[in-house]
Amino acid sequence: MLRVAIAGAGVTGLVTSIAFALHGHQITIYERKTEDVFANEGGAGIQLQSNAIRILHALGIDIGNVGHDSGGVVVRRYATEEPLGLVKPVTGLQVYVLGSDFRRLMLAQALARGVRVQFGTDIAAVDAARPAILLKTGVSVNNADLIIAADGVRSKVRRSLFPSVHPEVRTECTFQFQVPFSGLEKSEAARRVIRSRNANLIVGPNTAIVASPIFSRGIFDLQFITRNYRLEDDPHPEIWNEHIPDGMIDLQRRYQNHGPIIQESMSRAQGGVWKWRHAECFAPSWTSDNGKVILAGEPCHAMVPYAGQGAGMCIEDAAVLAEGFRNVSTGDDEQIRRRAKLYQDLRQPRTIRCHRRAQALGASFGQPDGEGQRKRDAATRTAQAKKAKLPPQGDPNAHPLSNEFDNWLEQYDAVQEKKEQEKNKEKKS
Repeated sequence: MLRVAIAGAGVTGLVTSIAFALHGHQITIYERKTEDVFANEGGAGIQLQSNAIRILHALGIDIGNVGHDSGGVVVRRYATEEPLGLVKPVTGLQVYVLGSDFRRLMLAQALARGVRVQFGTDIAAVDAARPAILLKTGVSVNNADLIIAADGVRSKVRRSLFPSVHPEVRTECTFQFQVPFSGLEKSEAARRVIRSRNANLIVGPNTAIVASPIFSRGIFDLQFITRNYRLEDDPHPEIWNEHIPDGMIDLQRRYQNHGPIIQESMSRAQGGVWKWRHAECFAPSWTSDNGKVILAGEPCHAMVPYAGQGAGMCIEDAAVLAEGFRNVSTGDDEQIRRRAKLYQDLRQPRTIRCHRRAQALGASFGQPDGEGQRKRDAATRTAQAKKAKLPPQGDPNAHPLSNEFDNWLEQYDAVQEKKEQEKNKEKKS
């Protein structure tokens, strides 16, 4: 049994805590937000692909009460909003869920498994040698065998371990708002969309819009991903996440050429918009030298959102970590160091490949009208039929925009890959 301290109660931290607890480890999460803020915060929808849902099911987690099987994503042209095609995993579910609802469900699951969560606890740094967590209050927490950093793209744990690694602030920025179903019932175009379980991806020059109904909340969730929202155009470039009360005025100007669903949604929105400035961070190393401090999720592979796999990669990290440390105990320093290295060896190449796809998709979605856009649209129309005829396991070495690569991304079994890695190591030794 290990005593594990986790920094951050986001997707990575909570799912990691659940997976470790199932193996009998003692888990404490340290979360900066207060319990009241965590319980009442809003947020945008997230899409969980089949690779992530497979892991949640293996952990005994059912998210059907807060999310729904979207049946795939309808890709649409921005001006007319005509469907170009439906894309979905060749096998397995694709679930759309409000991110904050998912986190609250994961918290309940973690607490039910004996995980301790200390809210309102801000981490300042770590001491990898002991190992110890240094809190902002000056208190040192040194009763852990293993520290897992899941404290986001601005990770203080990562900064403590690797001071030269910094997030890269991107020109991509998401503007998000939600509209009650009741506000869209008078629009025939919008009514069709909110009554369908499908998520929608509306592509246009320099932008992509993700829009989906959230049936558990009775709302339509819209995320406008703008590729070129430069820092000099941003009134508050130093603030990555903020609410903009009058932000709809600028959004309506930017998206005036979009179709009726978007126009109706913007006209019915109330309460402004939320801004999320995107940043990427890829740490060269994910562990301390002794393996007792490990990065997981956004601290080591934060990426732009176009692949729809941000949460999926975090959930995979959690599953691989838990599988790798399932039978490690306090005092087994050599095994801790070895397992930490194996975790990075397995996870880092996959997240790098996923990042390449995210960047390639962003460029593809945001193409200006013209020859490139027409080729993209033609490929979208035939993508699902071609995916279904290919081997479901896909090919990690295929082009990031290929259907073969898409299959590999969605059908990957992280726990099985971890078990195979362990078998291969045993054969070599």
